[in-house]
Parts: sequence; C-alpha cells; structure tokens
Amino acid sequence: MNLNQKVILITGSTDGIGKETAKQAAIKGAEIIIHGKDQQRIENTKKEIEAFSGKVNVFSIKADFRILEEVCKMADIINERFSKIDILFNNAAGYYHEREITVDGFEMSFQVNYLAHFLLTQKLIPVLENAELAKILNVSSMIHGTSIDFDNLQGESKYSGNSAYSLSKLLNILHAYKLSELTEGENIKSNCLHPGVIETKLLNAAWSGGAPVIEGAENLIYAAESSVTDQMSGLYLENRRPMQSNPISYDKEIQTKLWQFSTEILKKHLL
Repeated sequence: MNLNQKVILITGSTDGIGKETAKQAAIKGAEIIIHGKDQQRIENTKKEIEAFSGKVNVFSIKADFRILEEVCKMADIINERFSKIDILFNNAAGYYHEREITVDGFEMSFQVNYLAHFLLTQKLIPVLENAELAKILNVSSMIHGTSIDFDNLQGESKYSGNSAYSLSKLLNILHAYKLSELTEGENIKSNCLHPGVIETKLLNAAWSGGAPVIEGAENLIYAAESSVTDQMSGLYLENRRPMQSNPISYDKEIQTKLWQFSTEILKKHLL
C-alpha cells in the first residue's frame, strides 16, 4: 500500500513509537490523525510533525483512554470529520505497577491497552469500510501472555504490573484475530505486530534498554505498506515477517468468549 494520501490514525502518538510513526508516515504523503490525552503535548506534536514533513493538515484529537466516554466522543468526531480511514494503528498503551480502577470501573491496563481500542475500533468500522482497503493494526508485544483466566482478567484476585501488561497484549492479539474472522471477505484487514524492543517511556517504566524509536516506527510503517498485510488478515508480525503468536491466541473459543465479554461490558457505549 502506497501511503500517499492515505488517512492514518495512530492512537498514543504524542511520544515514542506513535509519534515517530506519524512523522514517517507524514513524509510519505499520508494524512495523519494524531491522538493523545494531554492538550499541550498534542499541540507540540502537531507542530513538530508539520515542521518535519512540511505538511499543514495534521489533524489532532484529544481523548483520555482512562475514560470511555472520551473514546466515544473521539470516534464521533472522526466519523464526522473524515469520510474514510485507511489505516488504524491501535498503539496507545500504559504500564501500571499498582492495580488501579478507572472511572468506568475497569482495571487500568485492561481498559487503556485493550478495551478502549476495542471500543474505538468498533465505532470506527463505518469509516474503515469506506476505504478501498483498510488496515487495522494492533500493536502488541513479544511478551504477550501465554494464558488467560477470565476470573482474573482484571487482576481481581492477583495482580502484577508485568502480568497485567502481558495479558493486555494477548488481548490485543485475540482482538485482531477475531476481527479478521468477522471481516473476512470485506475490505478490512486486521493484523497485529510486535514493534521491537524499543527505548520508550513505557519500556523504561518496567524494564530498560531498547533500540531507537525510529526502528519501532519503521516496523509499523512496514506493516502499513506491506503487500502481505494488503492481502492477508489474522497475522502476527515480528521482525517484519509473519510469526506464530502464543498458541492460546489461536483458540477460537477464547477469541469468541473475549469478544462477547467485551461487547457485553461495553453495551451502553456501543448502542
């Protein structure tokens, strides 16, 4: 896919991999929608991308994924402002050392890293369907979980920051795979990827080291442009090639159970 004149939405794009991906996509001629939760950082990022790329039509939007109503408003604005979305990068994520509960009543990692993206994606399906070819790309991680306990999905009985984060990344993969099944035969391709071990604020919150953000951005750009993701859906990409995610992610019953659970708890927002 040639990114020239493509409309690309990148969640969590005011720093790290998301911002660098926005910059690289902009110089390729794409129309960029950047997203963040802090207005000043959004404005600074918008100016930086416009200066870097020479573009003056970077669209910015504010939404705090810790508040689902803001996710809904974000989707409404995009649906009204844009006739199509060609590429949706579900990229925003956080790492939380302690178990926190959002105003919506959900565990923070579960909501910010997974549930908000599930909601946003569902509400943007109309504009994704309007594209000639739309790509949904969930940014996961090579350390995604190897198991899932629906009774402890939100750390109800046992919590650790590492476990919550890796579980949320597994949920991103399960979401991508189920969505690929539900959109089979349509113009939407749903895939997921590991961006690399990249030096970001999130990585430093729990680990250390990592490659420059440009490497992570190049991996996202590859997923956007690749003829592989033009043609195929339900892939997990690592090092710019399809790889096997953990076996549990291919369990159709678990994919369906998570999808049904997610739609049920988001019922009032999906009406």
